Amino acid sequence: MDKQKVQASHSREEILTHYKEKGFAVIPNALSQEELDYLNKLVEASLQQNPELWHQPQDGAVGTVGLLEMHPLEMDRFIRHPVTFPFVQEVLLGEARFAQFDFRDVTAERASSSEMRFHRDISYYGTIGGKIYDPENPYISTYTCVIYYLSDVHDCCPAFCLVPNSHTYESLDEAKTKLGEAYEEIPIRGKAGTAVLYNITTYHTRKGGTVDCTHGRRTMHNYHSRASSYPLTNWATVPEVLALSDDHETRLFYSQWTPNQIKFARDNYTRPVPAYYPVQSIK
Repeated sequence: MDKQKVQASHSREEILTHYKEKGFAVIPNALSQEELDYLNKLVEASLQQNPELWHQPQDGAVGTVGLLEMHPLEMDRFIRHPVTFPFVQEVLLGEARFAQFDFRDVTAERASSSEMRFHRDISYYGTIGGKIYDPENPYISTYTCVIYYLSDVHDCCPAFCLVPNSHTYESLDEAKTKLGEAYEEIPIRGKAGTAVLYNITTYHTRKGGTVDCTHGRRTMHNYHSRASSYPLTNWATVPEVLALSDDHETRLFYSQWTPNQIKFARDNYTRPVPAYYPVQSIK
């Protein structure tokens, strides 16, 4: 069943209840118009002035992680956004840690060829024993993500789509069989500023747009892991001003360092890497 609409949650209780029951929640108006204007202007400038920071189209979308390095303090405001971050902390039991942050852009010309396959995101370290999901957490999550729509997502546009409560299954076919009539593929559509908070081990995809779409789609993706989870990736890096911040909470949030992050710090930071990160083990 492909539901074309999903009702956005509004109150804190509704958002958390929906996440607990379905593995995701839609938060309307998470970003203000001023914030949207700022982010879209920043993305437009980057696409024009620093195209080398954007990867080549993948399933119709270009993307970049470069804006965090170029604008660390400004991006930190969005990574720990006052509207959404309290929900991230709630579903991760107060253990939220930075995992990944990027922007993606699908032009109108690529909208109809932007379909992805259904997949779920599993930690780079999951193969060495990391939990994919946590049955002891009432919100299930060991990782969560917030996707922000930076442009209006109409019926003709590419749309984030997920299968609620599919996190425990080994394949989409198994989810279809075991969920039965409860199986749903739900595309999320909404105005710019809409945020989708979801458990990343839920099966999800990007539905392609129609051939006559004139809008495309632009998004900001903000991934978090838990302090008690393995890091999500071994490639995301954090600028010095955040990772070695004088503010304890900031330093703690950006403290889930990987081998690549340690190497990045050793090669680029002006201050020495703290002794509790094993620099000597990184070649």
